[in-house]
Amino acid sequence: MTTLTPAEERTMVREPAQAVPAGIAERIGPLRVLMVPYIACVESGDVVCPAKPKGETHTAAWVETSERTNLLLACREVDAHDTGFEFLASVAELLRPRLNVSELAAYDELLDEELRHGVRGEIDEESLTAKQALLAIRPWRRSRLQYEPYRDISLMSTVAEYMHGLWHDVQIRVGPEHLPLQQLRRRMTLMSNLFPPNPGYAVFAKDLEEEPKTEEGAAPTGS
Repeated sequence: MTTLTPAEERTMVREPAQAVPAGIAERIGPLRVLMVPYIACVESGDVVCPAKPKGETHTAAWVETSERTNLLLACREVDAHDTGFEFLASVAELLRPRLNVSELAAYDELLDEELRHGVRGEIDEESLTAKQALLAIRPWRRSRLQYEPYRDISLMSTVAEYMHGLWHDVQIRVGPEHLPLQQLRRRMTLMSNLFPPNPGYAVFAKDLEEEPKTEEGAAPTGS
C-alpha cells in the first residue's frame, strides 16, 4: 500500500465510491480497495512493485474471494482523477458478470436500435474500436461471437461513464466518432433506471432535463 494525502484519497477513492449507486454496490458485494505504487505484469501474474517496473504495467487488478473482492489501484505517476475513474471502470467490469438476463436484454435492445439507425459513434475509444470491428462483418446480426464482446465493452464503458457523471459534472465531446446526444442520453437514462442514483446525486443537470434535439455525436469527458 502507499500513503495518500487527504486530497488524493478523496479524489481517488472516497468521492467516486460514494457516487457508485447502492444497487451496483450491493450486486458486487464487499470491496476492499488497496492503493499501491505500481502493478507489474509478469509471467506468473500481476505483482505489486514499490518502484517503477521496466516491463508492462496495469492500472488496476483484483482478486475475488468468497468473502470479498480485493481491488488494487496503481496510483504512482497517475493523475488522481484518472485513478478515481479507473476505480469506477473496475467497478463496471466487476458488475458485468453479475447482470441478469433482463438487464442484458435491455442493453441489447438499446444497441440494436442504435445499430439499426446507423449510429457509428461510441462512448469511448475502446468501445468504438470494438464497434468498428463488428460493423466490418456482414451481416453482423448473425455473428453473436463478434457482437457479444462489443456489447460487453460498450456496456462496461457506459456504466463507468454513468457513475463518472454522478461523481462530478462532465463536459461533452462532439464528433462523428462519439455517440449522438440523443443516444448518449438514452444510455444514461437506462443506467439510471437499472441502478438509480444515490440520494443527493443527479444523472442530468437541470438545464438538460429536456430531451436534446441535436443528432451530433457526443461523449462525456472529465472536467
